Amino acid sequence: MGLGRFLTGTTLAVGVGLAAYLTLTKQDPLTWGKNVKQQAQHTAAQIDDIRQAKDRVAQRATGLTAALTAAQPVLDDIQTDVDKFAFKIAPRVSAIQEILDEHAGE
Repeated sequence: MGLGRFLTGTTLAVGVGLAAYLTLTKQDPLTWGKNVKQQAQHTAAQIDDIRQAKDRVAQRATGLTAALTAAQPVLDDIQTDVDKFAFKIAPRVSAIQEILDEHAGE
């Protein structure tokens, strides 16, 4: 019986509070109800948009992961070619650096 009285009291308090709010702000209860309904629908639509955006991000992240995995052999080949090129030009770079060092004091 105590829970029933609590719920009745709470409902009555909310009703009185709402009536006081509508009276103080001079709002029509039907207009206020329509506004609350519109706000609830707008919020629900925004939540749905967020869920859809989250799903798109997850799908694109999965696609990016797959693309990076597929690209790894190509990146390894590029790195190998860069290392070979660096090895081939190392003597020339050393010679250029020696000339620069010799002429740095001038």
